[in-house]
Amino acid sequence: MALRPAHRRVAAVLAAVPALALVLSPMSASAAPRPKPTTTTTTSPADRNAPTAPTNLRVTGTTTTSASLAWDPSTDNSGTFDYVIRQDGYLSWTVPPGQTSYTLTWLSPGRTYSFYVYAVDRQLNVSGNSNTVTATTQPDVTPPSPFTLTVNDVSPSQIWLSWTEATDDIWPSSVGYTIFVNGSPATTLNWTGVRSVSLRHLAPGTAYTLKMTARDSSGNSTDSNVVTVTTQPSSDTVPPTAPTGLHVESDQGCAEVWLAWTQSTDDVDPQSAIEYEVYVNGVLSPLGVDTGVGRSFAYGTISGENSFVVRAVDRSGNTSAPSNTATAVLWPC
Repeated sequence: MALRPAHRRVAAVLAAVPALALVLSPMSASAAPRPKPTTTTTTSPADRNAPTAPTNLRVTGTTTTSASLAWDPSTDNSGTFDYVIRQDGYLSWTVPPGQTSYTLTWLSPGRTYSFYVYAVDRQLNVSGNSNTVTATTQPDVTPPSPFTLTVNDVSPSQIWLSWTEATDDIWPSSVGYTIFVNGSPATTLNWTGVRSVSLRHLAPGTAYTLKMTARDSSGNSTDSNVVTVTTQPSSDTVPPTAPTGLHVESDQGCAEVWLAWTQSTDDVDPQSAIEYEVYVNGVLSPLGVDTGVGRSFAYGTISGENSFVVRAVDRSGNTSAPSNTATAVLWPC
């Protein structure tokens, strides 16, 4: 029986199916997956062996601010470890590998310190402690350098002073200064700069003998030159009027406030010459005294309510009655 043309096309497709299936089959020999290679990892056991303790710790020298130490070395199976110096049981100093001596600096003069040493390897295994030693730094007996006191200006009730810097051999900037007026420490002064002050509330037309002492942190001191100065004469005995309307103008935070008031008047001096002293909780503020103003900056000194009072002072040292009291709840930082 002869096939019609349509039947011949179907037969051709059926005959090609097995060959097509063979080409697309994922299970053909050439496309079969290969087995993955097997790897083996070997882990070394953790190092749990601590170094041996350093021995024979000893003090090899001291200065006013340093102590030098040395010790016999530790051993460790790793071959690499650091030394740690323990000072007074709480401060630690790490020494580089292989170094068996060290100098500790920035110590205080005339003080006794204790030290021990231990070793630490890279796995943080810690050895035992060495023996403990003590070292006493040498005392500081050198006073500050000489300095010069100078009188810059004089009024009926004030003397303005400045001085050159006195430095210290141990801590150069740690020198403190005391001003003596007729042999007694000054109590009424106003710091106008790092090394300048004004002595306040002095008597008009009076001679004063002035001297300064510079003292370092070890108590060594150096005296300045002595100067004698006489305040200007004045017959003014009438104080200025009291400032009025005192109030806290603004609160800057951290107990920092700006105060404002109505300025005082005086029978002799113009308003531009009148000074204002600010008292915080009854104590004169250590900040600079302002002249010819109706506004000043101040710090609160306690947590909670702080009180502020202002007094006016004329050039002759006459002091007004207190202003009204202004209060503010503040929290010093």
